[in-house]
Amino acid sequence: MSARRPCSEPARAPIFRSPGPNLADLVDALAQAGALAVPMLSDSFRLSLLEAARRSGFRAARPRVGEGNRLVYQRMEVCGHFPAGSPFHALSAEFQKIWDDFQVQVSSNPFEERLLFNDLMLQRYSVGEMGITPHRDRTAYRNLVCLFVLEGEGRFYICDDRSGRGAREILHVPGDVLLMRAPGFLGSTERPFHYVRDIQSPRYVFGLRHERV
Repeated sequence: MSARRPCSEPARAPIFRSPGPNLADLVDALAQAGALAVPMLSDSFRLSLLEAARRSGFRAARPRVGEGNRLVYQRMEVCGHFPAGSPFHALSAEFQKIWDDFQVQVSSNPFEERLLFNDLMLQRYSVGEMGITPHRDRTAYRNLVCLFVLEGEGRFYICDDRSGRGAREILHVPGDVLLMRAPGFLGSTERPFHYVRDIQSPRYVFGLRHERV
């Protein structure tokens, strides 16, 4: 009797759309715009992320952050725990790899140090919630902020200040990644003001950031 052949493992769904993004073009566009949205996730992998997100354990974010003229209001839930085998770890590793490859290939690294996605956070917004008022991310976040939109309709803006002056909407759909430059990007110290509002359907967003520790 011949030995039975082991069953082959099913092929994993591709994480990113094909063809992949031209990172050099993204860096150039970010240098001009400050923030942009790029089609990124394959439909099948986005759905696997969304399924995992819906099973995640969320906690309410603090409704107010900061004080005085730096007060920020927000209504969302957050999750920062991702078990072994989570598709969010797979996404983080693959997104890290394409940026690692890019940083090796370019003659001049656009970041002040190796871009390292060491801060993972999942956010959930409910219909009718205010989202988050104009704010800047913490100074500890460096180089690049990446927000993968998994599901939901909402409006994302960058603006000039905490009053929302000069607001510019960054149009996006599920499967896109919203990119924002952060201190260290092309030698800049800029932290773009941004906000989210008009949550029209349940919204899940997965963030990857480089936190200096």
